[in-house]
Amino acid sequence: MASIRKRTPWRVVVDKDTANAAVFDTLKRAVAAAHALVAQGTVLGFVQEPRKGQAVGPETALVERVPGGSWEVRIRSRSAPELVKSFARKSDADDWTAQREGEIAKRQFVDYREADRNTLGDLLGRFARDRLEGRPKDDPDVVRTAKLRDHAIARIRMSVLQSSDIVTYRDERLKVVKGATVKKELELLSRVIAIARAEWGIHMAANPASGRLVKRPAPQDGDVRDRRLAEVHVGVKGNPPPAPDPAGQGAQPAKSGSASRRVCPDDAYEDDPEITALLALPHSEQQALLRACRYPAWFTQRKREVTAATLKARLQRKAQVPVKARLQGGCRLWAIVSLAIETALRRGEMVKLLWRHVHLRQGYLELPASITKNGKPRIVPLSVRALRILTTQPRSSELVFDTNANTVKLAFKRARARVGSCDLRLHDLRHEGTSRLFEKTDLRANEIGHVTGHTDPRMLERYYNKRPGEFVDRFRSSFK
Repeated sequence: MASIRKRTPWRVVVDKDTANAAVFDTLKRAVAAAHALVAQGTVLGFVQEPRKGQAVGPETALVERVPGGSWEVRIRSRSAPELVKSFARKSDADDWTAQREGEIAKRQFVDYREADRNTLGDLLGRFARDRLEGRPKDDPDVVRTAKLRDHAIARIRMSVLQSSDIVTYRDERLKVVKGATVKKELELLSRVIAIARAEWGIHMAANPASGRLVKRPAPQDGDVRDRRLAEVHVGVKGNPPPAPDPAGQGAQPAKSGSASRRVCPDDAYEDDPEITALLALPHSEQQALLRACRYPAWFTQRKREVTAATLKARLQRKAQVPVKARLQGGCRLWAIVSLAIETALRRGEMVKLLWRHVHLRQGYLELPASITKNGKPRIVPLSVRALRILTTQPRSSELVFDTNANTVKLAFKRARARVGSCDLRLHDLRHEGTSRLFEKTDLRANEIGHVTGHTDPRMLERYYNKRPGEFVDRFRSSFK
């Protein structure tokens, strides 16, 4: 049943100053305010709704209706929640009332009030509180949600959000980032809106961010990774500026600015002939990469013309017994790279790995849900090489590798530059490890998925990058 009533606020006017009049939604509150003015001594009395032509004396407050007002509609029904809305004109109130009552009678009523109250940014904020609580700050969904909340699209109300708004956002982002990044952001938006429609009472005719309404960006070069470590490595080196070699140390990083007083642009630099001959021998990309991680000094040039003191320092250094890489401090990138190839662990899982997760006697890693990407615990069996890597690591803290993800990222970037593998990414080692599990073991695909943490067979297939020769050999050996 619907009721329409004239809703006019009331105001208390003192000395005919309507600009500074106090406005109240009911007559009762306006009269109470007028009584308060009299009690305070501000006015001597008040007049309620004076008749036309009635004179109001000085120091007398006037309680009257505000000109204009609005029309309030209230619909009560057993088939729908109570609906209340105000209109400036009675004709608009009548039209809205007839439309809503017709929808209720036909069982077609949809409550859009929550969609009117909330913006897309409100939904993203609720999603972050309800679904992302407790996740690390560098979690992909946490980072994407924060960026989306800062964008202009987050200020659009859900009741007026259209697929065209999502398309505009997509086209703008494609000018800045790759299509794979934009696709992940659109999938996040679609997921948030789907949850809001299903659980938070946000009624919409359709999900404006769904793949059915908004076309996802087509895959670009580099979006689908199939990079494997080469069996025969041929590096592609650039011409970086040579690093200084004070006192023949060789491992000193290149410097610039006022601090590098020993560096002269006119100095000539050269590679160590012995190391150059060693690096020229045939080797795989894995060997080259591990050499760059273990012995960065090998890839640092030295001055061609040196003093006798510098030459003496070089000879003394060569005579010293080199410190083993496993005993050196720092990031221990060689161990991280080797373990990633052997176990297909993610970078985030390795830097968060604790010694209590490592069971060397039993030969496996027990990854808890707190450090895995999908939030599911898993068991990772260790190969003989993986066991040897972990056994040789010093226990200087609770962490197996006492470092962080960004340090590993930067160190790997420098290591790959030394050997000329500029197109190699650290995550490609996970592809390499997964592919080797398929090639060198008899595990079934679902068992390999348990090791790598892939719950979707299609995603596991993407991480199996076949080598033609290896695949042909396996095919021929499969015949009985």
